[in-house]
Amino acid sequence: MTYKTALITGGAIRIGRDICKKLHENGYNIICHYNKSEDEAKDLKLELNELRENSCEIYCLDLNDLEQLEDLIKKINNNFNSLDLLVNNASSFFKTDIEKHDESDWDNLINSNLRGPFLLSRYCKKMLSESKGLIINISDAMVNRGMKDYAIYSIAKAGLENLTKTLARELAPQIRVNAVAPGAILLPSDGSSEEKELLNEIPLNRIGTERDISEAVIGLTKFSYVTGQILKIDGGRSLN
Repeated sequence: MTYKTALITGGAIRIGRDICKKLHENGYNIICHYNKSEDEAKDLKLELNELRENSCEIYCLDLNDLEQLEDLIKKINNNFNSLDLLVNNASSFFKTDIEKHDESDWDNLINSNLRGPFLLSRYCKKMLSESKGLIINISDAMVNRGMKDYAIYSIAKAGLENLTKTLARELAPQIRVNAVAPGAILLPSDGSSEEKELLNEIPLNRIGTERDISEAVIGLTKFSYVTGQILKIDGGRSLN
């Protein structure tokens, strides 16, 4: 069997980890990027390589560091015959009060959510073109509604969705580019009034799971006539 190769940023924990596992199940070898989650990344590598020998490699880097990004692509070029899929999943997420933030907040949120995906798409273009591969960006289903107290994050994710559509035009027909936009995923289920209020906004009346997102990613790998689309996985909440 011939296996494809996928690079997933932020792949060691949460949604990224489940994306790695689901892609692995579906015939991909995994290149997992992580920043601070070293133990989790090592555990993932061990788990996947036990299932299929030499099917997972892990790389640590800070998406704020341009030189590290370039070095990662050099390593991928040297160590892998091809690259079929780039999943830009890594993301910083925290509040930024409009009166109380600094330049480091801008750097952190813009670099991880927008600049990093842009540069990785650029650096991976040659390999993805050769394999007629695809790029999947992980956005946020709520970004177009405006997110109080998350101005810089919202700006970055809105930019990522526009980048998705722009690259879909620019890189076609060799490379397809789409995005998955998760809604409420893995929030605590405690029966609180806040949870009930949230569920009332979701037509499917449940909080999403990591598997909901990873299955959407798998779907987009198979939809050969889809590009430039933002797939919202939010239980219908964005209908409100």
